[in-house]
Amino acid sequence: MRMPTFDRRALVRFAELAVVLVLWHYITVWAAAAAAMLHLPLPEMPLIPHAYILFTLVILVCLWVYLRGEPLSDFGLKAPQSWWLAIGQGVLIFLASMVFDIAVRPLIDPWIAHVTGTSATLAEQHFAALKGNLGLLLYLIPFAWLFGGFGEEMLNRGVVMTRIAQLLGEGRWAWIAAMVLQAIPFALGHGYQGPVGMFSVFVGGVIYGAGALIWGRNLWPAIIAHGLQDTLGFVALYTGIAHG
Repeated sequence: MRMPTFDRRALVRFAELAVVLVLWHYITVWAAAAAAMLHLPLPEMPLIPHAYILFTLVILVCLWVYLRGEPLSDFGLKAPQSWWLAIGQGVLIFLASMVFDIAVRPLIDPWIAHVTGTSATLAEQHFAALKGNLGLLLYLIPFAWLFGGFGEEMLNRGVVMTRIAQLLGEGRWAWIAAMVLQAIPFALGHGYQGPVGMFSVFVGGVIYGAGALIWGRNLWPAIIAHGLQDTLGFVALYTGIAHG
């Protein structure tokens, strides 16, 4: 009887994916606990307290796969054929996300809030200090692009989506499944926004994933769209258009 064979490379990829997902969700908690044990102060940033720790994780993951011999272009981080075209594609992804926010969310958010017994404005409440605070707005916008635009896209639509697709065989349906599945941990990572916010983040993750795939598996259109959406969100909170 032939014994089953194991694909060592697939096993390594699965282990890497599991470690990345666990660290993405718990590294800030563990860092805070370690700092407390060592009686060391852990710096906090306004409204995004430990986002720099998550961004450090992104850099370390990129370094890890690069040192293992995988170029970052394999994960979608490659120069587009035309930066102007990439910007245009990013704007289209951004507009698709805005259509969902404007046309669909007002219909579905109250229903999710009712079913789950939670507030529909937890995200707005979390960033309430931003209203009317120009200094805080100018402080947050660069991080919207660095941590949100680049960091979250590189990790979720880059590493996580690619690893899932590789584990599923890298066929067309594998990439489609990966496009949906990667949005689940992405949404869970925004738990402070509650069920309403997490559902919106999930849909946004799928839209960004589609945008990263549809134009030759390139992350830059999704990075641009993500940066634009976070920037617009902060401006809306600053002006009071979005409020808790």
